[in-house]
This record gives sequence, C-alpha cells and structure tokens, in this order.
Amino acid sequence: MQWQNPMNIYQAAAFHGLRQPNKPALVDVNCSLNFSEFVERIQQVAAALQGMGIVRGDRVCVMMHNSIDQVALYHATALLGFILVPINVRYDHSDLIHVLSNCQPRIVIFAEEFSERIARVRAQLVTDVESWIVLDDKTFVAEPNFDYTTTRNGCVEPDDVALILYTSGTTSAPKGAMLTHGNLVWNSINYVIELEISRHSTAMLATPLFHIGGFGVLNGPVLYAGGTLYIVSKFEPRELLASLKQVQPTHLFLLSTMWVALTDLPEFDEATFENVTYVQTAASPLSDWRRQKIEKVFCNAEFGWGFGMTETCVTTIKNRTTAEITSHPGSIGYVWRNVAVRLVDLDGNVISQPDTPGELQIKSPTVFAGYWNDPDGTADLFTEDGWLKTGDLLEFDAEGFAYFRGRRKDMIKTGGENVAALEVEQCLTEHTGVSQAAVLGLPHEYWGELLVAAVLLKPDETPSESDLVAHCKARLSPFKVPKRVFLVDQMPYSSSGKIQKHVLRGQLEEILAAEQRGSHAE
Repeated sequence: MQWQNPMNIYQAAAFHGLRQPNKPALVDVNCSLNFSEFVERIQQVAAALQGMGIVRGDRVCVMMHNSIDQVALYHATALLGFILVPINVRYDHSDLIHVLSNCQPRIVIFAEEFSERIARVRAQLVTDVESWIVLDDKTFVAEPNFDYTTTRNGCVEPDDVALILYTSGTTSAPKGAMLTHGNLVWNSINYVIELEISRHSTAMLATPLFHIGGFGVLNGPVLYAGGTLYIVSKFEPRELLASLKQVQPTHLFLLSTMWVALTDLPEFDEATFENVTYVQTAASPLSDWRRQKIEKVFCNAEFGWGFGMTETCVTTIKNRTTAEITSHPGSIGYVWRNVAVRLVDLDGNVISQPDTPGELQIKSPTVFAGYWNDPDGTADLFTEDGWLKTGDLLEFDAEGFAYFRGRRKDMIKTGGENVAALEVEQCLTEHTGVSQAAVLGLPHEYWGELLVAAVLLKPDETPSESDLVAHCKARLSPFKVPKRVFLVDQMPYSSSGKIQKHVLRGQLEEILAAEQRGSHAE
C-alpha cells in the first residue's frame, strides 16, 4: 500500500481544532472564531460549493475584500480539490476579462459592491461561466457531510494546485501562477522556523488576500502555527492605526506603499506599540529615515526586509533581526533553509565567487507549478536543469548575506553606461520631501535611453525638480543623475504595491511628446 502525504494547510487547521479547540483563530469586524469553529466554517464553505456542483479541478473565482470566509476558502480547497482564484478588487474591465478568459472558472462569487463592474464584464465575456453569485450571508450556508478521513486530512496531494494567483503585471498582462498545497505548507514551515512563530503569535492581516503577500507573508504562517489572525477588510491608514492600538499584535506585515501611507500620518509619530515583536515590508525600498520612524514607534520589534515573489510562494530570503541588516548595510537578509539558490551571469554561467552580482535562480519546495494555460511562459521561466529564473539581480557577500541589485530588465543603458534604477530610486527617496520615486529609461536619439525619474512628493512638501536633481548630483556619479525629474500627483500601482513602470513609461512619453509639439508650435 502506497502511503499518501496529505500535506495541506487545512490539515493544520484541523489539527489545531482538535488540540486547541477553544484557542482564538480568526477575528474580523463581524465575528470571532476559535479553531474548532473555524474548522466547522471551512467545512460549511466546502459543502456549499459542493452543493453548487464544484468538483476537483474546477476553478472558483472570488472577488471580495479580506474576510474570515475568504481565509476559509483558502483552506476549503483541500476538502474538495477545487482551485481558488482570488481576483484583484482593483482590476479594471480589461484585466477582469483577461483573468476570467484565462482561468475559465465554473463559478464567480463577488461582493455586491462589484456588481456593476461584473455586469459590464459579463456583457463582453466569451468564456462560459456556469454561475455568477452575489456574496451574502446565505452563500456559504450548508450542512457538511464529509467522511472522517477527509475532515482530518483533506482529499488532496501536495502537488495538487490550490490557488491561481495572478501576478502584478508590471511589464505585461497578469499571469496566473499556480501554487500547490505543498507550496503553501512549505512556506508556512519556513516562516515558523526562521521567525520563530508559535501558537502565541498574533498577526494583523491588512494586505489583500488576492496577493501572495496577503496570506503568505506572516499571516498564513501564524495561523498554521496555531496563532491568531486579526483581519482588516481593506487598508485605510487611520483605521489600521486605530486597530493596531486595540489589538497590539505580535507580528505585522505591510506593503511598502502601506507603510508610506501609515508613516505619513501626523499621529503615527505619537503612537507606541510595545507588544509588536516583528514588522516587515516588501515590494519596494523604504528610505532610512522612514524606517527609523517605524523602529521608533514599534520600539521592541525587529524590522524585516527580504526577497520573494508569487512564483516562489513568496519569501526565500529574509533577515531575522534588525541588527543583521544594519550590520550589513544594504542587505536584505540570508537564504532560508529549504531553499537552494545560485547566481548566473548574462551568459548563464554559474557564479562561484562572492561579491559578484548575477541573476538569482532558485530551487525549493515553495517554487510554483507554472503559469495556468501558458506552457511556453512556464518553460521560459525554468532552466533545463530545473532552476527557476527570477530575473532579479542579487549579490552575496562572504558571510552569505544577500543584496538586491535590481531587475535584470530594470537596467538603463544611457550614454553607454549601465545604471541600476534601484540605486537612483533609493537616492531620491532619501530626500525627506519624497514619498516615492520610479526611475526608468525613455528612448532617446543621443543618449540611447534618457534617464528620467517620476517622483511623488510627501504632503505639504515642495522640493522642485532642480532641488531633486541637485540632491542626486551630491550623492551619485554624474551619469546616474536623472536628466529629467517629473513631479507626479500619483503613481500607477499593481495589486502588490509595485509601481507599474510600463504604464508610467507611457505617461512620461506623452508628456515629452506634448512638450516637443509645443516647442515646434512656437
């Protein structure tokens, strides 16, 4: 008889439902569930979907804000074998059509506030969807009737796909990353080991569950360990600050854009959170002065940076303590256990010496199963010997600490010189008047690529374009100084908080074209 491994996150929830049934598991504005009640809710959600005809392999799309039921949906995948597809609530018409056409769901469940958007999509969608269901209090009301083995273990294998999460699409249309049950478990195991998460840990879930950072970074692992997860429906800086004061969690993860909004609040500087032991960010760099504000308010917390991507079920590199990255300036931490990495040069040769930048490649049980309905895109992402090509440039020092050097495609060649956009962006965000910066190259007859920057200022700050250029000149080599600095009112963001440079590039090209037309008119 072949032994089958039932590894999945539902199995962990069922374990806690038996071992610590009365321990609080999930809390949101509507209710609080202990682990026994949470397991019961998972089974009800699965039973309701079963009643709708959902079977193994079916895709179930959901468009909703963070809630207990959305967390239950993540776990319910192991009871039926369906594939959950959380939809970005900020997707516009074209992105929604792309996602639904690509994953071909059997049903779509959506919150009532998205009804008009869904109606417009249905009018043009070619793909057949069996049911469109408006989410309400009765959607997941059902009586479970699963056998004993299923209620203990689920009915899936580690290699079965649990989720399709559509990537940010910073350079192209979103792609559906297939994450397996094993991916989710190994990610949780890595977090529990590396950050010493336990049943006594608590986390505030404020990042959206349609992004891998929502569940994968801290939040899912805390629940996996038997801790308590406090759910914020959607991010609003002042409401989150109030919730933090009330809950005082031990762990907090926010995307960089969220940290920017939170730390820009005047009242943030007056707060103190002594119970928080670990805070973490991701997506884009935070300036030193902003990080210092965070460390002052979260006075007993270690500050975590790191590296991860949807295709690796999030984190593979991270620091454990603040001292590790302050003693290694610019570092993002070290490679975690259960993760193998290597660097290669532009020709694909493996780099064997430290302090030499190269493209990061990864092997790990957290590496995804590929892109849904995109065999060519999947094949392009892996080497012949099975390493995932991240497209990111990193460097390791002799002690094993990692340094992010930018995207392989985010290098700007201007006047024959290569410039890493990240280095210039970090310089600009060190200016106390700058909230965020994005650096890119625009086609130029003389320079090849014109080095430009788009800058979003902090509220009530008024540095001029020339002020920011002077700031860069004092800190960077001349060829790394932007030729133009554009002050913008807003940045185009992806669902993960990353700046969509392909959108920004088009906007800046239009500005330059308009300027050129104006000069010709004169």
